[in-house]
Amino acid sequence: MKTIAAIRTNHWGEDAERVFAQLAPVWGDRLVTVFHNRPEGMALPLPVVDINDAWVEQNGLRVLPDWGWRCGDYCLYALRQAYPDAEHFWLIEPDVFFKGDVGAFFDRFADRDEDCLGVSIEELPVGNVSFKPIPGLTLLRSIFALVRFSGRAIEMLRIKRQEYFQTPVRPFRALNDECFCFSFLHASDGFSLGSMASIAPDLIQSATMRTDPDRLPESVPSSVPQGVFHPVRCHGSFRAAVSRRLAARGAPFGLLVHQLQYLESWEIDELAREAAEHLKATMHQQRLQQIRKNQRRG
Repeated sequence: MKTIAAIRTNHWGEDAERVFAQLAPVWGDRLVTVFHNRPEGMALPLPVVDINDAWVEQNGLRVLPDWGWRCGDYCLYALRQAYPDAEHFWLIEPDVFFKGDVGAFFDRFADRDEDCLGVSIEELPVGNVSFKPIPGLTLLRSIFALVRFSGRAIEMLRIKRQEYFQTPVRPFRALNDECFCFSFLHASDGFSLGSMASIAPDLIQSATMRTDPDRLPESVPSSVPQGVFHPVRCHGSFRAAVSRRLAARGAPFGLLVHQLQYLESWEIDELAREAAEHLKATMHQQRLQQIRKNQRRG
């Protein structure tokens, strides 16, 4: 059985380097990356499957405003085109962290013949749907950071995705990768799905594979000898992610935003500097509180 493992990314930084270092000894030349909008001239230490707006349009898919994040299934279609003889494809995001024997994790699923493996496939809770409903289709979900699909499942999903976009749907009401793939596979005869958390609960759990909060590798429990965690970021990546979120959440809101037009540019700079000083003091205080709390527990 020929299986391809692919790192899905739009940036090759320390997180991608870390997961590459974890996966390369296991997968060798069967490890590739699907790169969204790779900068011209960027050389990488593994084979690259490039994907961009032009590729999306050429393949009868839709260029949604956030398709690079929302439509991870596009990466699967590109992989299938590049490696048509492969039977299964792992798709792995850079902020997935493997602890322990990485090879042993993948060995546990090597003989599984399900067309789709997700972390923990479940029905989307009623009332928690922002997508345009499809009559008769039960919506399923499972975090898309770590998945495995068969080649034949990918081929079917590609056709379904092309057909799906033939019907009117507003961009932010379109099904994302996880709901689209798991739901349509479940509804199609002859295809099987499996939850990795049920198959190997000692290696992977839905509680440690989440969309947030971001964590550092040092925070992964030392009591867990082996497992998979998400999202885990290296220090530089963690700082960048947190700073972006703070900026987004801390931006002036309500009527306050209208007052900015009356400030001079230097006053905006000073306001930002003062806010940063207050934020720094608060974060140092919270850090010390966490250290003391851990010391009391120890």
